[in-house]
Amino acid sequence: MILQIQIYLVAIFIVIIAAVFILGWYFSKKAKVKRLLRKTPNMRIGEFLGGETGRVTGQVKFAGETIVAPLTGRKCAYYHVEVQEYRSSGKSGHWYTIINEERAGDIIMHDGTNYCMIGKGTLKSYLHMDANYNSGTFKNATPELEAFLVSRGYKSTGLLGLNKSIRYKEGILEENEVFTAAGTGTWTTGRPSNVNLPGSRYLLLGPMPDGCIYLTDDQKMTE
Repeated sequence: MILQIQIYLVAIFIVIIAAVFILGWYFSKKAKVKRLLRKTPNMRIGEFLGGETGRVTGQVKFAGETIVAPLTGRKCAYYHVEVQEYRSSGKSGHWYTIINEERAGDIIMHDGTNYCMIGKGTLKSYLHMDANYNSGTFKNATPELEAFLVSRGYKSTGLLGLNKSIRYKEGILEENEVFTAAGTGTWTTGRPSNVNLPGSRYLLLGPMPDGCIYLTDDQKMTE
């Protein structure tokens, strides 16, 4: 009887752990962005009607303001940087996000025929984090990583000068990279003075009904 109870309790524990992982994945930023994009009708830029909601795919074009990704110094239209620190608690520990930064320049898409500019509203993105670094006990942060931490109010070392365990990730939208974006499209002829686009009009992709614009460079979504 006792053995049966123990087996039952172990089974419950396994189910709870599995449920936590599944729910964590389902409500993760990556899953939510991809889920929304899949639900949104896919179309070419030129197929949009005014005020219509849809998803478009094309290449990044540097035709306006560009920015510099802080970890790698790469020129881009958009970047996402995440820095996590490992903090011990007794015999265990967890990774805590200390910096989660996203910044956009002028995100302009070309699908081979038409141009689309991503609006300046609230962006929800999932980018492939293709630049990864770490620092810790036997590995000092590079001067560039340390300068980035300090500029955001952090340091790679603790009170005694010992290295903290830190991992750094960066993803960007670079020129000619293929990405997908979803929002509400409006055709316009007006453009910022620093934007240089051919033709008389382009599609401005604004927020979805929930107030957000969604984008990703995930290859499974851009194919």
